[in-house]
Amino acid sequence: LKPSLRVPELIIAAKMPLLLLLFLGTASAAVVGPYRALRAAHHGPIGLLEANDVPRRSAPVATQYYGTIQVGQPPQEFRVVFDTGSGQLILPSSKCGDSACEEHRRFASEKSTSAAQIGWADEPTKAISDSEDRDTKTLSLFGSDVSGEFVRDRVCVGTGYLSASHLQKGAFCGLADFVVLTEESEEPFGALAFDGVLGLATNSPDSVEFNVLHALLADKAPAASIFSFYLNPAGAAGPGAGELLLGGYRQDLMVSELHWAPVATNDTWQVLVQDLTINGKPAGVCGKAGCLAAVDTGASLLMTPGNVLWSLVSKLGVNDECSGNPAPLGFMIAGKNMELASDDYIEHGSDGCRLMMASLTQVGKDSASIVLGYPFLRKFYTVFDYKRKQVGFASAAHGASVEKPPVAGTVSVPLTGLRT
Repeated sequence: LKPSLRVPELIIAAKMPLLLLLFLGTASAAVVGPYRALRAAHHGPIGLLEANDVPRRSAPVATQYYGTIQVGQPPQEFRVVFDTGSGQLILPSSKCGDSACEEHRRFASEKSTSAAQIGWADEPTKAISDSEDRDTKTLSLFGSDVSGEFVRDRVCVGTGYLSASHLQKGAFCGLADFVVLTEESEEPFGALAFDGVLGLATNSPDSVEFNVLHALLADKAPAASIFSFYLNPAGAAGPGAGELLLGGYRQDLMVSELHWAPVATNDTWQVLVQDLTINGKPAGVCGKAGCLAAVDTGASLLMTPGNVLWSLVSKLGVNDECSGNPAPLGFMIAGKNMELASDDYIEHGSDGCRLMMASLTQVGKDSASIVLGYPFLRKFYTVFDYKRKQVGFASAAHGASVEKPPVAGTVSVPLTGLRT
């Protein structure tokens, strides 16, 4: 059999906080997004993209990115995926004795002098004693049911070493409620390289006290109530693969001016895509009303409805031989065409090539019909403006270092890229 690429087949979930995307070959990709109500399905083969003499080669791109945060006093450090598609913090608890929990860092509230046990989501600031009744939070993660409890404590982002010689002194900290898991199954949690997920959406499913972004930015001036993401355009895995910056953005990580787009719906990081373009020409996909697009820092792939994906693959010129020169794919946002070259959405390797796009179904009235995941975010440095409710995009600088100390008033979290 020839080495080949197939489009991803997705695990179907009605309300899956962590969606696992599996390539039909040896590679896999993951979409992380607690409380994301995206249902995804593969609608038959789009064609095997077979590679015999593919001239282009590239290292496998990262399919997950994580950084560190600190929780409690004294601080306990955790590795988390920063996800704009969800709105609260989820960590394993020291009460969890499952092997999957024991393989990760667990939050020990009994070792934090600032921790408070919270009994009920509708009483998010009322501390309880160990003997009092409390609610149990049930979640579905990776299709596996897990349970947890509520805790309130200090959460800090942006402390620690940026490099061997630079210790970052500042941090963005806030008091927030979060979920600590008291049970996890070995499959799939035992294999995860990170401990939990920190949601950066502007709302949370329970109350504002559970929204860590609000806790971090609510008391900041408008000019400082922003955060930005840089993912190295090369996409390579390993340390220094990207950066989350709180409080501002870096000019040295951009090679163009920021282009701003207002959020299309309140309490989300969704923007309006007026249309998709192919070779710079409108594809006629979104109609007069446009398409809602989620700017998603937890999504490994670009996602569109299945019928749109089929049409795009045909019009872009993606063929079974993995040859030729597929057309650029663009997203018209606030009057500007944000364009991806074929190498941005097709990964080439010695075993073939992989289409970094997937189909998305069950799109509701107010939910996104397009997900702008890592292929888009590697191309464009992205700034999220919390108080002005807008998102900015600029062409990302290739080969830029994220170890450079940030400017005063901002804090940096280096991101490690993983190939799962």
